[in-house]
Amino acid sequence: MITLALAQDVSLELVTIPAGEFWMGTDRYTLEEKPGHEVSPPEFCIGKYLVTAGQYAAFLKATDYPPRPGLTEISPKKPDYPVVYVTWHDAQAFCRWIGDAFLRGIDKFTGWQARLPSEAEWEKAARGTDGREFPWGDQQPDDTRCNYNHNLGDLSPVGHFSPLGDSPYGCADMAGNVWEWTHSLFKPYPYQVRDGREFEDESGDRVVRGGSMYNFSSFMRCTFRSSNPPDHFYGSRGFRMCVSPVHI
Repeated sequence: MITLALAQDVSLELVTIPAGEFWMGTDRYTLEEKPGHEVSPPEFCIGKYLVTAGQYAAFLKATDYPPRPGLTEISPKKPDYPVVYVTWHDAQAFCRWIGDAFLRGIDKFTGWQARLPSEAEWEKAARGTDGREFPWGDQQPDDTRCNYNHNLGDLSPVGHFSPLGDSPYGCADMAGNVWEWTHSLFKPYPYQVRDGREFEDESGDRVVRGGSMYNFSSFMRCTFRSSNPPDHFYGSRGFRMCVSPVHI
């Protein structure tokens, strides 16, 4: 575990995901999830939790980055809840701030890049290497594992379902609560890291993962894919950050 102190009483935790193959996608469900295939990301670090409103408020204060409408009403009241009303571009800006302000000088991160996770990195962090259907295993979602299907009626604070709902690597809330932006353009499988889907200056919808508090159990699958325009922002979209060797 790596802990970054962002401001007084505000920190961000990263977990390390080891290099190696995992099974991405599935042959069982929607066309967008097919075909299942092996992918082998290098070692990377990813947020144990979704970026919170309190962490994002520290970013806004440090950089004078403009908040989106709706965000300023949530952050002061719910600092431990996931930040929402952020575009893909906003999320990328937060990640760059972390890289520039906090990762330089840490030997492990020399030559690494802070950004949103690719959808391959996101899925490995959520699923591990045993092909499980949900972050916690193959058991169907319920009220003890994730915020879905209006079961709480609102967003939940990050880590609310830990450890029962955690992924094999200890990542929380990778099913439900809010959809998570990824770095990747929405393109068909198989996933190829160098086929253009990770180009930051390319236009097109970006992949979101994990489902939200509004969605049914099928959306909670580690393999389920959806997408949104990168300049849109919603009350059910958030993100977690990633740090990895520069390879995309």
